[in-house]
Order: sequence, then structure tokens, then C-alpha cells
Amino acid sequence: MADTQSDLDQLLQQRPWLAPVPEHLQQAYRSKRQEEFGRLVRLWSPLLPIGFIAFQAFTLVFYTAELHGPDLSLLLKSEGLDIGLLMGGLLAAHQVRWRLSFDRWIPWVFGLITAVKVATGFLLHSPVLAVNQVYITLMVLLIGMLGLQLSIRSGIRGSLVGAVPFLALPWISDIHYGLLFLGHYLLTVTVALFVVAVREDKDRMMFLQSMRLQQERQEVQRLNAELAEMARRDALTGLANRRVFDESLRAEWDRARRNRTSLALLMIDVDHFKRFNDRYGHPAGDRCLAEVAAAIASVVRRPGDVAARYGGEEFVILLPDTDASGATELARRVIEQVDAAGMAHEDSPTAANVTVSVGVSHCLPHGSATAQGLTDAADEALYEAKSTGRHRLVCHEWRALDGQ
Repeated sequence: MADTQSDLDQLLQQRPWLAPVPEHLQQAYRSKRQEEFGRLVRLWSPLLPIGFIAFQAFTLVFYTAELHGPDLSLLLKSEGLDIGLLMGGLLAAHQVRWRLSFDRWIPWVFGLITAVKVATGFLLHSPVLAVNQVYITLMVLLIGMLGLQLSIRSGIRGSLVGAVPFLALPWISDIHYGLLFLGHYLLTVTVALFVVAVREDKDRMMFLQSMRLQQERQEVQRLNAELAEMARRDALTGLANRRVFDESLRAEWDRARRNRTSLALLMIDVDHFKRFNDRYGHPAGDRCLAEVAAAIASVVRRPGDVAARYGGEEFVILLPDTDASGATELARRVIEQVDAAGMAHEDSPTAANVTVSVGVSHCLPHGSATAQGLTDAADEALYEAKSTGRHRLVCHEWRALDGQ
């Protein structure tokens, strides 16, 4: 991500002419071009046939006197061939498979239509119709290169295909007309290619800017997600914080009351933690709490269970849909995991290593009781565990009655 942002920043700052799209963004750029082409197809599908009919109507209205004999037959055949190429291109453009490769075949369709126009202009006997054919050819060039938003490469390929009939220039009867036609053709192609280059450069820069803005939005979203996660985590232990526990307790209490399921709560306290801090110092105390939190997290595996730091050296585990036996079994595993960590505590009168006491409460919520009663029952159980020697668990069943 950092490399991508750096490459884009460099391109946007230097703004080279026709800035190359980085390799890793080529697919996205092609997808954008294909999407734009699809939009153009929807726009041009009705307009191109209408424009073709308008060209023919213009010729019929203003050149009626010239339309007879071989010239009329030639125009009918050439226009029939062009309309066939045009309709074939429109049909292909509506097919997803062909639309994905439009940059390859569109120049050929556009170029062949132009080539037919140029060749027809050379074969017409009427000078007036021939000049009219020049203007129509130039219009086709402009529509094809600018209206279809061809790339520079596609525009060059299409104009080269359209210019093939000019190879017969030495053999046409009116060389002056041929050179005039060629001059107009080259001038129009040059101007159109310049406009195409400017538009393509602008499109590429806009694409790169949009990609940079998209990356910035993603980065902001990522940072917001991290900040939101940090706001829900205890910085020292990595467990959920008190706020998350309070929210979870309210939500699980309501859910348990609706579903008539049991809810259990473990309240855990590190034994003689003040003595540990006095003996080893606060940095060691922080490491001790982190170790205890890791031991707690290792036994809390169900997605719905919530392990959190309650405050100071106290931790809680909220266990939805858990009865007394399940809660006490988890409490035993917490005690065993903390013992297994083997953190020395030479000033503890209970054991030579750091230990914890656990108060367990459970109930089947009903009536108008609140979740605070479950917390109070766990706190009372913890107090009993500490007052009877520590390094043990005590379980209280709290009967949540109406009014309690």
C-alpha cells in the first residue's frame, strides 16, 4: 500500500505527459475504460443510425440533380456496406465478450468505414458529389476518433486503416482532387489525434487522482476501524475494556431474558497484587497483568463469550447460555492457566507464584430484575473466595426475582 501511494504521489507531482498507469492499476484502468465504453454504447446506439440517416438525407436533398447513373449505384453500394459495418459494430458492442476487447476491434470497424468513404470519393464521377464525400469522410473521422473516445493507439490504427485507399493516389484520374483529399484527411487526423492525446492525458490523470483518493479513503477507514477497536480494548492487556463489558452485559441480559436462557459471570482478582507491585515494581506489575490476561484469553474460546479488564487487577468473563457447571469449569481452567504461567510472587502468603481468586454467579433472568444483581452476586462470591484463603473459586446462584 505504501509503495502504491508513493508511486501515485510521484506521478501526480511530476505530471508527465500521458502519465503511464502503474502495472498494478492496469486492470482497474481497463475496467474504467470498459465502463466508459459501455456508457458510450448506450448513448451512441440510437444516435449513430440517426446520424447516418441524416448524412444520406443531406445528400439526397442538396445533391438530387447529381444522383443518377453509376454515381447513384456506387453511393448506394458504399452506404449499404458502411451501414452493415456500423450495425455489426453496434451488435458486437452490446456483447459483453466483445465489449471487453473494444480497443482491439473498434479501430478496424471505424477504419473500414472511413476507407469505404475515401474509396467512394475517388470513384465518383461527379466533382460535386466527390467534394461532398470529402466532407462526410472528415465528419466520420471526427465522430470516430472523438465521439467514441478512442485511445491514441486506437485512433492511429483506425486512421491508418482508413487511409489505405490513398495508396491508389498515383492512379486516380484527378490527382489534384486526390491530393486535396489527402491533405484534408491528414490535417483532420492530426487535429483529432491532438485532441485525443489531451483528453487521454486528462483521463489518466483523473484516474490516478481517483485511485489516490480511494486509497486515502481506505486508509482513513482503516485508521477509524483501528481507533474504534482501540476504544474497545484495554491498552495494557488487550482484552475488552469496561465499556465493552457493560454494553455486552446489558445486551446479553436482555437476550437471556427473552430466550429464557442462563447467564453466568466470572469475576477474577489477582491475589496480593499490591504486594507484587511493591516487591517488583509497577512495570513488572503491568507485565503480570498482561500474563494473567493472556491466561484468561486462552480459555475463552466461544465467539459470544466476553473477557474484559474490569479495573485495576480485576477481570471479568461474561458467559451467555452457560449454567453453573460450565461456569465453574471455566473458572477452574482460568486458575490452572494462571498457575501454569509460573510468575514468581515471593511476597505472597498464598503461594510462591502469582495466583487468582474467582467469584462465579449465574442466573436465569426473568421479571423486572436488572443485570447489576448478577454483577453484585459475582462480587460477593469473589469476596468470599478471598476471605477464605484466596487461590480458589466460589460460585453463587443468584435468583433474579421480581423487584430485585
